Formats: sequence, C-alpha cells, structure tokens
Amino acid sequence: MNQKAYGDLELIEMQKDQALQLKYKSKPITEIWKFVPESKYPELKNAACRIILIFGTTFLCESFYSTLKFVKYKHRSVLTNQYLEELLRSAVTNYSPNFKELLREVK
Repeated sequence: MNQKAYGDLELIEMQKDQALQLKYKSKPITEIWKFVPESKYPELKNAACRIILIFGTTFLCESFYSTLKFVKYKHRSVLTNQYLEELLRSAVTNYSPNFKELLREVK
C-alpha cells in the first residue's frame, strides 16, 4: 500500500474518532493537531504539520523584516552589528524573563 492509501485510511479512521471530533468543535484548527496521536495517524499529522509550518515561518519572516526596518530607522545613529542583533533578538522572541527570580539571584 502506498503513502496516499495510508493517509486515506487514517482520514477515515480519524473522522470516526469521537474525542477528536470534540476537540475539533472547541479548538482552533492549528491547536487540534497537538491532540492527534502520531502513533495512530502518522501520515495525516505529518502532512498537517508541514502545511501549518509554512504559514508560521512566513509570519516569522515578515515579522522579522518589519522589525528590522523599524529598528534600523529608529536607532540608525547608534547601530552596530551586535546592537542590531540584540535588538532584533529581543523584538522577535516570545521569551519573557522572570524578573523576580533574577532579582533574587542577584541579592
């Protein structure tokens, strides 16, 4: 059996899965794939992740270049490569430091 046939069979099985149907009704489409077991639906999960990844990486690239343009315009008089890298890294990351913990470590 080829890969497409496995994917078709997985899709049929997935359509009958009651637990996933409930998730489908209550979660956004990108969140549903977190709950799909890869052991049970490997072909479908792999295909869905590849499709979702395209949109995520496109958004990140556009966000990065937009931030780069803003930073270069705003800070062009004091801009060094290291400073630019630090500004861009802090602008596009989702990391949020735990300031209380950092202050405790300093004391």
